[in-house]
Amino acid sequence: MDNRKRDILEPSSKYVKSFRDFKKKLVKYLNAYQIKKIEKAYLLASEAHFGQLRKDGEDYIFHPLSAASLLADLHLDHESIMAAILHDVIEDTSFDKGYLAKNFGNKVSELVDGVSKLDKINFATNVEADAANLRKMLLAMSQDIRVILIKLADRKNNLDTISALSPDKRRKKARETLEIFAPIALRLGIHSLNKELENLSFKAIHPLRYTILKNALIKSRGNRNELMEKIRKVILKKLDNEEIKTDVVAREKHLYGIYKKMKQKELSFSDINDVFGVRIICSDVDSCYRSLGVVHNTYTPIPGRFKDYIAIPKSNGYQSLHTSILGPHGLPIEIQVRTKEMDIMAQTGIASHWFYKSKDKPLVNNYTQEQQWITNLLTIQKDSGNPQEYLKSIKADLHPGKVYVFTPKGKIIELPKKSTIIDYAYAIHTDVGNNFYSAKLDDKTVSVNTTLKSGQRVEIITKKSIRPDPSWLNFAVTEKARHSIRASLKLIKKKDAVTLGERLLKNSLKAFNLEIKDIPKKTLNMVLQEYKCQNVKELFCEIGLGNRIAKLVSIRVAPSENSPKTKKPGEVSIKGTEGLVLSFAKCCYPIPGDNILGHISQEKGIVVHKHDCKSIRKDKKATDEKIDLSWDEHVEEQFNACLKVEVENQRGVLASISSEISQNESDIVSVRYDDSKQTGHNIMIFVITVTGTKALDKLIRNLKKKENVLRVERKKG
Repeated sequence: MDNRKRDILEPSSKYVKSFRDFKKKLVKYLNAYQIKKIEKAYLLASEAHFGQLRKDGEDYIFHPLSAASLLADLHLDHESIMAAILHDVIEDTSFDKGYLAKNFGNKVSELVDGVSKLDKINFATNVEADAANLRKMLLAMSQDIRVILIKLADRKNNLDTISALSPDKRRKKARETLEIFAPIALRLGIHSLNKELENLSFKAIHPLRYTILKNALIKSRGNRNELMEKIRKVILKKLDNEEIKTDVVAREKHLYGIYKKMKQKELSFSDINDVFGVRIICSDVDSCYRSLGVVHNTYTPIPGRFKDYIAIPKSNGYQSLHTSILGPHGLPIEIQVRTKEMDIMAQTGIASHWFYKSKDKPLVNNYTQEQQWITNLLTIQKDSGNPQEYLKSIKADLHPGKVYVFTPKGKIIELPKKSTIIDYAYAIHTDVGNNFYSAKLDDKTVSVNTTLKSGQRVEIITKKSIRPDPSWLNFAVTEKARHSIRASLKLIKKKDAVTLGERLLKNSLKAFNLEIKDIPKKTLNMVLQEYKCQNVKELFCEIGLGNRIAKLVSIRVAPSENSPKTKKPGEVSIKGTEGLVLSFAKCCYPIPGDNILGHISQEKGIVVHKHDCKSIRKDKKATDEKIDLSWDEHVEEQFNACLKVEVENQRGVLASISSEISQNESDIVSVRYDDSKQTGHNIMIFVITVTGTKALDKLIRNLKKKENVLRVERKKG
């Protein structure tokens, strides 16, 4: 041990030199006593990791030092820096939590323990291990938000050195980062770290695409630098004329952001117009709005592209004015306008709490929203039935859309797109959701399944005697709402569930002018057998607990004079539709893997559509004719899907495409030419059979590789 210390403390050693460089960052904002404590932590970590090497052959100590260096760039406090340096000591060395607490204090030891994995526990699967470690980290985050900041710094350095891992491990770690850690960084407002994590993950998963896109960006940068500099100077001059003190800088979209947009909208790099933009940094909020007016007077603004995140900040605290203008040669340019404080907040997010504290300035970020978000994640954890469900729920929560609504007191609530009234109720408080009675949207009474739009004001009326309705699960979007409803339903006694289920079925049967006692005994017994219920009370209980949809049960037991032959139980594709007449809409061609809903038709039974199908969304009929559906877990059928293929006008191209479709175990149902666009190319519309979205995606990828094929996309109808 003494030899180790002697090597570490040697002035010419790489350990001392590395800390000396690192120390230059610390002296900018920490005092001598705090830096001394950090140095003590570094000496222990160097000693503990002495002789340990990383996969790339580098001494292990330089990994935690790099993580600590990133946190120093964000001006985090000395305890966070110490914990970052020591973050692998408990997990990978003989030193335990008690030793760290004795030498560095309880706060530092708790931070290190919060970041450490549960590697010493045996798990049945990797998913269970991932879920357990995530649960542990979230629990530690709820006690101290700095835990996740240390974890994000750790992950950033792991991705920096990921090339030493095998391709499979690289992809696994990078995908986990894109699904969980990069979104957490964004949710906490740390945009700079979010972009770095996304770019590094993109490079690890798709190294060739990353390189090609990077080279294209460098080439494009050279072509547009002169133009962007011209726009920057024009704006700066106009602002100077108005005596508005600003700093105008050019900005560039990060690689993964460009890639996502290209993939989502199926565009080439040359079709992306907002790769480059301009950021205006002002001294105060008033100057921001004045600067916006100057920009709009100088260049033509693009309608519908203005967003005011200063008046209505994002949930992670981000504030800025966004607008798009038509620059020289009709080129669309995005403009961002914000104050200097807002700019720091945009880059460092929740870390700005410590950044400003270190400069003895007022805090710009009260992070109660982040704490509430973490509490919501812990609530989801308690209500999750298994690790897979928990991980899926967390990932869904980390990728929300953007709908902003107001409480009666003017507070802004952010919800995912397509959220309904019941999602809002549970977002306010679990008890508000559980006791929901009615709601008003902009002072007008609306139903519980009404979809919310940005800018609306929502008021919820509650009654303590009210309990959650299982039907709410059909339109609840947020994970918090869905888990809260399920958790409440589980607490309902079986007797209450039976009573509730009977009442729901009675109400649903009214649409058929039918009562429960009028259901033919033969029909009822057949339905009970299909639903695997011993008796009618068990069926009521299933409905009351939300496991069966009353509307579907009603359709099943209602007499029909012209009922076509139904599928055998083993052939059922949609959960809960045993014995019912099913058809699949040709306007959107739903297949397993798509989110689906059903439209109840007297002539066709239940017509299955994709959830985002425009034809059913535009349907003006009553909302109770539409129900959310889900695919059965084991679907072995073939389903029709529609593909649009654009090809060069070459001999044999149809035969080549047909052969590829056949090789992918799909059949061609029909093919026709679409002459609606005069592009000089042939556009062919195929209706083919596939087993689901995975098979269809694989086929599309293979078709895109074919010679003479220009574009392939799934067509809605």
